[in-house]
Amino acid sequence: MTAARRTALVLAGGTLPAPQLWQLALAGHDLVIAADGGLAHARILGVTPDLIVGDLDSVEARDLQRYEQVPVERHPHAKDELDLELALTAAWTRGASSATVVGAFGSRLDQSFGALLIAGRLAVEGREVALFAGNHEAHVATPEAVLERALAPGTTVSLLALGPGCRVTTQGVKFPLSDAPLPMGSGFGLSNAASDGKVRLTVHSGVVAFLVEHQQGNPREAIWGSQADRISAALAAADADLRELVERVAYGEVFARAGLDLATRELIAVALLTAADGVNELPTHFRGALRSGASERQVREAIIHSAMFIGFPRALAAMRALQRFLERTS
Repeated sequence: MTAARRTALVLAGGTLPAPQLWQLALAGHDLVIAADGGLAHARILGVTPDLIVGDLDSVEARDLQRYEQVPVERHPHAKDELDLELALTAAWTRGASSATVVGAFGSRLDQSFGALLIAGRLAVEGREVALFAGNHEAHVATPEAVLERALAPGTTVSLLALGPGCRVTTQGVKFPLSDAPLPMGSGFGLSNAASDGKVRLTVHSGVVAFLVEHQQGNPREAIWGSQADRISAALAAADADLRELVERVAYGEVFARAGLDLATRELIAVALLTAADGVNELPTHFRGALRSGASERQVREAIIHSAMFIGFPRALAAMRALQRFLERTS
C-alpha cells in the first residue's frame, strides 16, 4: 500500500504573497510549519502552524503568545542552516514529499538568493519546493522534468541557470526555445512572456529556476478581502455616488498605478489617516497593508514615524486603533 503524500506549507519571514496568489499557494497542504518570523503570516493567511522552527531571533513575542499551544523546535542562534532550511528538514522528517514556501523572498538579498539556491539543491535531491512572495513565484526543474503553469498571456516568465550545462525547451511563450543552451550568468532566459495561457518548460540538462512575475491583482479585492461587501455597503449608505468615485478612482485608478507596490501605498495611507485623525477609516487600511505584504511591525513603524511630524496624541490614537484591530482579528 502506497503511503499518502504530504504537502507542507512553510511560512518564511519574507514578504507575504499577493492575495491573488493565496489560493494557489495554500492549495493542498496538510502540514504547516512556521520558520521563525514567518509565524506572523499565519494569522493573515488563516492557518494554524503544526510546528514553529528556528532560533526565534526575528519572531514577535505577541505571535508566540498567539500560538503558545504550538510546539517549538528551537535552535541556537549560532548555526549553519537558515531557519527556512531547518523548517524544510522538519517537513521532510514529518513525511512531507513536497513543500510550498510563502514569504520566500524579502528585503534581505542574501536570504532571498539563499531560498532559491536551497530549492535548487533540494530539486537535485528529488524534493519539490515552490516559492512565493509578493507577486513572485519560483520553481526549480532538473533534467527531464516537465513543468507546466497556466498563466495569463503577457505574464512575465524567466529562466535562470543555477549551474553550467543547462539545456531547455520552452513552449507557450513569446520567444520559445527548442533544446537550446541556457548559459549560466547570462540574461538570455530573462523577461520572456506567456503567450497562450499555458507555459511548458522541459529541462534536458542542468538545474534551472523558473520564475514568474505575476501582474498586480485588483487593489480593491486585495485591500478589502472578505470585508468587501460590508465596506462597499457602508460607502453606499453614506452616498451611492461617492461610493462609485471611491471604488473607481481611488481603488481602480490611484491604488492601481505603477511606481509603488500596494503594501507601500497602504503604509502611506496609514500614515496620512493617522495625521488626519481618521481613526474610523484606519482598520480598512490596516487590513489592506497586512494583506498586501506589509508586516505588523511595519504598520506600527509607519504610525511611530508619523508621530514625529503630527504629534503624539494622534499617533497614540492610531496605535490604539491598531491594537483594537489586531485583538479583533487574532
